[in-house]
Amino acid sequence: MAIVGTSLRAPGGITGTGAYWAAVRDGRDLVTELPAERRAVFGGEWDATVTRGGYLSGVFDFDARFFGLSPREARVVDPQQRLLLEVVWEAFEDAAIVPAGVARGAGVFVGVTGQDYRRWFQGEPTAHWTAGNGHSFAAGRISHALGLQGPAFAVDTACSSSLVAVHTACRSLTAGDCDIAVAAGVNLILAPWTTLALEKTGALSPDGTSRPFDAKANGFVRGEGCGALILKRLTDAVRDEDRILAVVDGSAINHDGSSSTFAAPNPEAQTRLISSLLTALGLERSDIGYHEAHGTGTQLGDRIELEAIRTALGGGHPLYVGSVKACTGHTEAAAGVLGVIKAALCLRHRRIPRQPHFEELNPGADLAGTGVTIAMREEPWAPGAGGRASVSSYGMSGTNAYLVLSPPPPADARPATPVSGFAVSARTPAALRELAARYAAHLAGAGSAGYPAFACTATHGRTRHEHTVWVGADRVGTAVRALRALAAGERHPAVAAVDDGHPLPSPPAAVRAVATLPSYPWQHSSYAVRPIGDGG
Repeated sequence: MAIVGTSLRAPGGITGTGAYWAAVRDGRDLVTELPAERRAVFGGEWDATVTRGGYLSGVFDFDARFFGLSPREARVVDPQQRLLLEVVWEAFEDAAIVPAGVARGAGVFVGVTGQDYRRWFQGEPTAHWTAGNGHSFAAGRISHALGLQGPAFAVDTACSSSLVAVHTACRSLTAGDCDIAVAAGVNLILAPWTTLALEKTGALSPDGTSRPFDAKANGFVRGEGCGALILKRLTDAVRDEDRILAVVDGSAINHDGSSSTFAAPNPEAQTRLISSLLTALGLERSDIGYHEAHGTGTQLGDRIELEAIRTALGGGHPLYVGSVKACTGHTEAAAGVLGVIKAALCLRHRRIPRQPHFEELNPGADLAGTGVTIAMREEPWAPGAGGRASVSSYGMSGTNAYLVLSPPPPADARPATPVSGFAVSARTPAALRELAARYAAHLAGAGSAGYPAFACTATHGRTRHEHTVWVGADRVGTAVRALRALAAGERHPAVAAVDDGHPLPSPPAAVRAVATLPSYPWQHSSYAVRPIGDGG
């Protein structure tokens, strides 16, 4: 399977893969104190538990008009569903695929566990309450909003939910249930109840620091996040001239079975999962050069996971191991998909980020002679290391998932094509102006080499909305000046409105080219069933 599009939200205000890679590469700790507006809603109830975590910004902000929701309905819909809508839309944009063009064969698979927003409700439920809350609706709302008609369902296996969703999406593509698949995960911490319950298990870090694999690891840190992948069969992606970000060689799932306690991991099950997938794919352990571990930062969990990695993947060849949870905290239902995106970025850049908060190995682990290394500084991909990456995700439910990634196949050289112009389109005049400003800044920094791919993506890889203009420009300089005028609300001879009476000009036939462009400029308002920050 080919990953042809991605999008994400991560703590620290991160809204795209570029910022995500920069944070991961720098080893930034994105954990902060609980946002004040959320603490105020439940008052002193938060005081009894650990409140440091990896929190997203603006979790109640949403472009309701874009997705056809009234303000009354938007207030009731779980912010996790709203976040998924925007992130999935951005993933389609990243893939330069218009959802309406693939709607009949598009499936949606979402990892989601939390239901904290239910705690915000007071009084009688409204007509929108049921569809606004509940796991099944997280997937169904995406399909409804985007008109997608393939299979759609939510997956809840606790912490492994989104990697199981990726696995399920790949199986659905293999079976022919769909021809393109959205695999996503989301997690928000909106009420104190789950945190209080987890703290009673002793699993949370009392000082709010995530230290995967380290001798000082004292528990995991809760985190928020959302990520989405657009997946296609590799043969279809090559045929359609998609930009392939990474290839999913294969994935597998199993369960711990009978372990010491219900929530305790089972090293034998983890080892067998990894080894069985490698065997099924005809791969050797030495083919894996980087492994994105579950790596929560608990003494027992890290020791067991490192034992499984040593047994299934170690063998003297170079193998780097890391966990993004040291940066973001444990994003739970979103952790698997964020791990896949990190591993794909490591493959693309051929770099191994340093592991934050790692100084001395967990004393229960022995990696001597195995080739397994936890990077204390950024490293280039080792020359003798395997060319693939793998990802593990283990659920507290006992459900385990493992996935192997490889780099994309070499792309054929494509001839340069002439550019006559490109489209800019948005739902509202304000969004159109903001998108024009984003495009202008992007083109001003990108230069002329990428202009054909920019024009192709902007014109054919983005949905045509109510407000559309054609920028007739065969040169980047002209395009930038026209876009700046459009952004300022000024007239420019290169800019022409497109409507029923003035159809979009047909550009010359061109080879499909995909560029990374600025995403749609959401016109946010804040929606919540209680006034945020009023103390409840």
